[in-house]
Amino acid sequence: MDQLLTELKHLGLSDKEAQVYLSSLELGPAPVQDISHKAKVNRATTYVMIEALSSRGLMSTFVKGKKRFYVPESPDRLLSILRIQQKEIEEKQTEFEKKLPLFLALFNTEGAKPQIRYLEGPEGIKTVRALFEAMDGEWLEILPLDDVNATKELMTHERDMHLKTLREKRTPHKVLVTMSEFDESKIVDAGVGEWRFLPANEFPIHGSIVIRQNYVFLFSYRSALLSVVITSQEIADAVRALFHLAWKGAEGYPSKKFS
Repeated sequence: MDQLLTELKHLGLSDKEAQVYLSSLELGPAPVQDISHKAKVNRATTYVMIEALSSRGLMSTFVKGKKRFYVPESPDRLLSILRIQQKEIEEKQTEFEKKLPLFLALFNTEGAKPQIRYLEGPEGIKTVRALFEAMDGEWLEILPLDDVNATKELMTHERDMHLKTLREKRTPHKVLVTMSEFDESKIVDAGVGEWRFLPANEFPIHGSIVIRQNYVFLFSYRSALLSVVITSQEIADAVRALFHLAWKGAEGYPSKKFS
C-alpha cells in the first residue's frame, strides 16, 4: 500500500488525495463516511479530496435511493494523467528552448574573462542560429561559400527558415565571400546588406567568422561541423576592426547589394 501511495504522490496527488483514492478503489461505490473511515481522513476533508479527485477525472458520483455514492474511475485514468503531464512538460521545454538564447545572451556578457563555448554538429548550429536570431544590430561575416554549400548538414529547411528570419528583420550586414568561381546564382538573400566576392584560390579560407554585438562566432566545416562562440567585447571589437580592414581592401572585387 505504501508503494502505491508513493506512486500516486509522484503523479501529483497529495497524501490525503492518494489515501482517499486508494480506499475508494478497494471499496468500490461507497458513501463518503465509508471512504472517510477506511482512508482515516476526517469526513469534511474527504469531501474536499473527492472534489479534487473528481476534477482530475479520478472519481465520479451517483445517487441511489436517498444515498450518494462515490465511485473511483479505473486506474487507467492515471496513465492518461501521466501522458498529459508529459505533454505539458514537453511544451514547457519547447517554449524554454526558444527563450534559452536570450538567457545565454545575458550570461557572463560583461565577465572578467571571455566566455568560450564549443558546440558540435547540426544541433550546435541550431543553437547558434537561435542565439543569433535573438540578437539585434549589424553583423559582419567572412564566408567560404563553397565549403558551406558542400556541407549537407547545413543545406536544410531550417537554414531556409533562418535566412527568412534574417530577411524579415532587415538587419544591415556585410559579407566577404570566397568562391572558386563567381556564380551569382549561389548567393542567398539574407536581407539588407552587401556582399563582396573574393577568389578562393587567392584567399583559401575554410572557416566562417561572424561578428555581432560582443560575440564572435567561428565555424569549421571540413574536418568536423564545429561552432565556437566567444563572448567578449574586446575580442569582438578587435575582430570587427580586422573585418573592416579586409572589407576596405576588397573594394575592387565584385559585389552585390541586397535591399
